Amino acid sequence: MIRGSQRRTLRSGSRRRPEASRKAILQAALVEFAQEGLAGARMDAIAEAAAVNKALLYYYFKDKETLYGEILNRFFQKLSQRIIAVCHQPGSAGERFLSYARTHFDSVAESPYYAHIFMSELMSAGRGGSTHLDRIFAEYMRPIGTSVLSLMQQGLSSGEFRAVDPNQFLPSAIGSIVHYFLTAPLREKFMRERHLPRQQVMQQRRAAVLDFIAAALFTDREAGIKLAAQIAAEPAGALHGKAVARRKGGEQQPAPSPPSSPRSEPAPTLAQPPLQDTEPAAAAPSKPPAYTWLDRTFPDFETARRILKEEARLGITPRSRLPKNIDEDW
Repeated sequence: MIRGSQRRTLRSGSRRRPEASRKAILQAALVEFAQEGLAGARMDAIAEAAAVNKALLYYYFKDKETLYGEILNRFFQKLSQRIIAVCHQPGSAGERFLSYARTHFDSVAESPYYAHIFMSELMSAGRGGSTHLDRIFAEYMRPIGTSVLSLMQQGLSSGEFRAVDPNQFLPSAIGSIVHYFLTAPLREKFMRERHLPRQQVMQQRRAAVLDFIAAALFTDREAGIKLAAQIAAEPAGALHGKAVARRKGGEQQPAPSPPSSPRSEPAPTLAQPPLQDTEPAAAAPSKPPAYTWLDRTFPDFETARRILKEEARLGITPRSRLPKNIDEDW
């Protein structure tokens, strides 16, 4: 929440200081949308909290829907970049999956308001009222999902993970990450956290989430739990290849490459985005060969084959629109 002293500082925000004004507006809008939802949020309240006049608010964002869409983009773009970079860094499938869980948790912890906004978005979509969810799914959630699903398949194929169903395990893992932030008001009433500093509370919860996931996922349960504790304790900026190499005690090992496909092509190199605004971005290694079909890109041919087959079974994608080499031998 932007308070009195901040308002006085930001009151000078104007078209001559666009970045300061936009940042103040977006922060105020984040809180307003999280507390009131899209329908209940008021542009007057956002302008007042951001310490800008209403005309300036509309100068940067033409209406409430545009501002709300920018709030969603701001979170999911950063989340997608971070998670995809972690999924394709060097290391075993187990190291990378736990690093994914750590990255997802830290991203939500930076601004827990987003968990409430996205839950409202899901509920609105169920009533046919969302105009943003399809776009968010196509631009951000699908690439995240295919990367994490491919990572799970690698761990299952190597035997590092137990024979779990990824379609059941992933919702459980994501739930353990996000549910904590959604239930904060109830937790404060019934499970007071002994007035610990927030940073300490987040560290404890992060460790508990990774421990829970590792205990349920790894074939070697004790090794998985030990690895989870190491990754949970690492500094926020250490989730990249060098950190993996230090854990392994040797040179960096490349991530396992998925099977090549008849239509594979090199994917672009992704940069590991900073976990804090002041931290410089570190370059991440190139992704394994990707498989492209129409406007969709999958981590590899086998992942594309599996997902498209399931979509065809559910009627999401007509079988007549599937590429010939994907549809063979189903």
